[in-house]
Amino acid sequence: MALPTSVTVTWTTDGLIIVPSETDVPVTPPVTPPTTEGIQAKRISDLIELFGVNTFSSMDEHNTWGSWPADYKPESVIAALKYIVGDSGFALRIREYHYSNKYAMQAEWLPKIVSAFPGTKVSLCPGANMNISDVETMLDLSDNPANGIIWLEGLNEPNTDFGSGQVPVETTMAIQNGVWRANSARKIMGPSIVAGMPHPEGWITGYFGNQMDTVNTLMHEGNGHYYPPGNPDVPATGWSINEYIGGLWTVYAQKSIHLTEFHPTLYNSEGNKPDQPGWSGDRDAYYTLLTLLRCGKNGTQGLWWYALFDYGTQYKCGLFPTDNENNPRPVADALKTLCTICADRGDRHNFTTEKLAIEITGLTSAIDYDVYQTSDKAFIVPIWYSANENAAEVNVHITLAKQSIITVYNPLDVNDPIKTADATTMDLNVLPGIFILVIDQ
Repeated sequence: MALPTSVTVTWTTDGLIIVPSETDVPVTPPVTPPTTEGIQAKRISDLIELFGVNTFSSMDEHNTWGSWPADYKPESVIAALKYIVGDSGFALRIREYHYSNKYAMQAEWLPKIVSAFPGTKVSLCPGANMNISDVETMLDLSDNPANGIIWLEGLNEPNTDFGSGQVPVETTMAIQNGVWRANSARKIMGPSIVAGMPHPEGWITGYFGNQMDTVNTLMHEGNGHYYPPGNPDVPATGWSINEYIGGLWTVYAQKSIHLTEFHPTLYNSEGNKPDQPGWSGDRDAYYTLLTLLRCGKNGTQGLWWYALFDYGTQYKCGLFPTDNENNPRPVADALKTLCTICADRGDRHNFTTEKLAIEITGLTSAIDYDVYQTSDKAFIVPIWYSANENAAEVNVHITLAKQSIITVYNPLDVNDPIKTADATTMDLNVLPGIFILVIDQ
């Protein structure tokens, strides 16, 4: 039987349902290409490798960071990361907290992780209530390429009381100045000021006061922590990712922004925290992938999940509860599926991307898409509908300039993908969720 040239795809609670067109006889592809001249693709590694995890290094199961019973010895961390990335070729980021008394441990721990996943990018953060004297050992670690340290940060959450009260702005500035002047060739982030929503910029200027202009001269990129109070990434709520990034971008003199801590529901105010009966692992997975896709499109430079494993028994925030690949939470499985769909085992960082002549109509303010490409030149087009679960179904129409082999995936579903071939058009009837289209031409 001939393959259909157009299909209708419906996403139901049972997954994707694909219905061939009324005839199975191929028709002549349209002579006129879509009105777009083509969208320049980004490397798929630009998206997947935005994602990272916060870690609390340890050489044995008796974690010294207060996150026991979490087990951050190298083999446990490697197993957990391997569970997610598999053989996809990707390397997720790491964010480590530093004090001078952790130097010897981190000098042994970091190379083990980086050697297991070549290309791992590490951000080193001055731990809460760090002293200026700790900066020197932090810089020493960054000088060794084996540690994979790309970014050095300013002080972690100085305006949060970690048992010692708010850190005086003069101390925060002294640490920032030490990091900047001693190692200005590195990519330097600012301090991660705790900034609520909406309008995080008010929290930041309130902390820095007359030091705001000065701190902006002592960093290359801005730094924030994103813990939305409501289910994230619904536009125009005051706490969507685009609004939050916009506030940080404004106050940090329009510098690029990293989100070095992120969790979609850890500080949820709607009864959906991980330790509450209303929590849903599937919802965490959905909103995490949405946030990642939005970050890939809005120019955010990094998104680090807090944390790889639960922080002690108080914060059930891990991708896994306590160690390696045991008991992955739904968000870990969703990330694993995304890595599998988007796998790029070639030279994922250095190939030249192409344009894809694609036109998508029927979009709303809550529905968006982006275009990526793997090193073997397959196009990957995520389409996401960021809305609460009761939002209405929307039809979007996709037109390609030429016949293509299209594979449709739902990364939140572990079922096999539903495939179609030689299609030039496709209708998607979408409820809130995510599609990944893999297009081979």
